[in-house]
Amino acid sequence: MDFPHHQKLISLLAAMVSIDDFNKDIIVQNFEPVSYPKRTLLVKEHSIARYMYFINSGYLRTYYFKDGLEVTDQINCPLGFMTAFGSYTSGNPSHEYLECITDCHLLRIRKEKLESLFRHNPQWAKADRIINEHIVLYNARRTQDLVSKTAEERYLQLLKCHPDYIHNVPLQYIASFIGVKPESLSRIRKNVASLAI
Repeated sequence: MDFPHHQKLISLLAAMVSIDDFNKDIIVQNFEPVSYPKRTLLVKEHSIARYMYFINSGYLRTYYFKDGLEVTDQINCPLGFMTAFGSYTSGNPSHEYLECITDCHLLRIRKEKLESLFRHNPQWAKADRIINEHIVLYNARRTQDLVSKTAEERYLQLLKCHPDYIHNVPLQYIASFIGVKPESLSRIRKNVASLAI
C-alpha cells in the first residue's frame, strides 16, 4: 500500500520500532494531512496547544516576547515533531506562538488521540519513550550550548547540523535562535566567510 502523505512518518517510526500493516493503518487513520501558508500561526499566546504536528516539509518555529522583542525558541524540533510543548504538555494556555516560517505540509493529531495510542499500544509506547529521549537530550544540549559555546561556535554548529536553515529561515530568526542580535550574526557570518577564503 502507498501512503504518500504518511510515508515519512511511517519510515521514521519503523526505524525505532516494528511497524506492521495494523500500525500503518493507525498512522493513516489518526494523522491528518494539513497544509498551511507561511506566517500561519498554529498556536497563539494564551491559547491551548491541542495538536502535535509532524513536519513533512517546511519550517516551523516557536517564539515568545521578552522586553518587547521576539525570541525564537525552537526551529523544527528533532525527528520532525513540533508543537508549543509547554502548553501541549500541561494543558495550560501557551506563553509562546507556533508559526509556519515557510509554507508547510504537516500531519497533525489531537493530543487525546496520541495519548491513547501511547497508553494502549506497546509499539507506540516504545516510540514515545524514544522520541521523548531525543527531545530531552536536544533541549539539554541546546541549553548547555547557549551557556558554554561562543556565538560563533553556536553558528558553526548550526551550519554543520542544519545547513538548510540558512537558505530557508530568515536570518533574524536564526540570530535569535542562537542567542545574538541580527547585527552580531552579520559580523559572525562575515568572519566565517573570510576564514573560508
